Amino acid sequence: MEPTQTIDINALKAQIDAEIAARLLIEADSARYIQRRGFCIGDLRLLVNLDATSEVLEMPLLFRLPGAPAGVKGLANRHGRVVPVMDLSILFGLQLDRATSAWLLVCGRGDEAVGIVIDSLPERKRFVQDDAIALADIKHPIASYAKAAYREGQEIWIDLDTEALFAAVFHVEPTPV
Repeated sequence: MEPTQTIDINALKAQIDAEIAARLLIEADSARYIQRRGFCIGDLRLLVNLDATSEVLEMPLLFRLPGAPAGVKGLANRHGRVVPVMDLSILFGLQLDRATSAWLLVCGRGDEAVGIVIDSLPERKRFVQDDAIALADIKHPIASYAKAAYREGQEIWIDLDTEALFAAVFHVEPTPV
């Protein structure tokens, strides 16, 4: 006859309780912070939702698009799809010295993808609600396409509403839900 294994129900329950408590702490921590992807265009510091971006790459070859709206630098081929590329420095009249290499931040996926020329690799940013500042205090014209703004030390980070910005540049009417 083989010895039977016994299960310590109390130890198993304690382990499950500890795992649930750890998960709840992680969720509470996430709820306490506003997390975004931050990047720079010259001195302009911008944020987008973490799930709004799909790819970051070195600036690919762009194909000029005659008659394109202001700020549309051209088209790029990404994985067999044509992606319009916007240069916000042109759109908003920023004076930049692009001596450093530019990057392409692709927002959205598939046919909804739009590329933005950026000057720095994106990084994860985390803010608390107390970091929020009033959009009325932002004097930059991009503020009209912002959902929020946050202060980090002396720097102001503007949380872009990419859908509103892209719709305005490309003159796209929102589809009714």
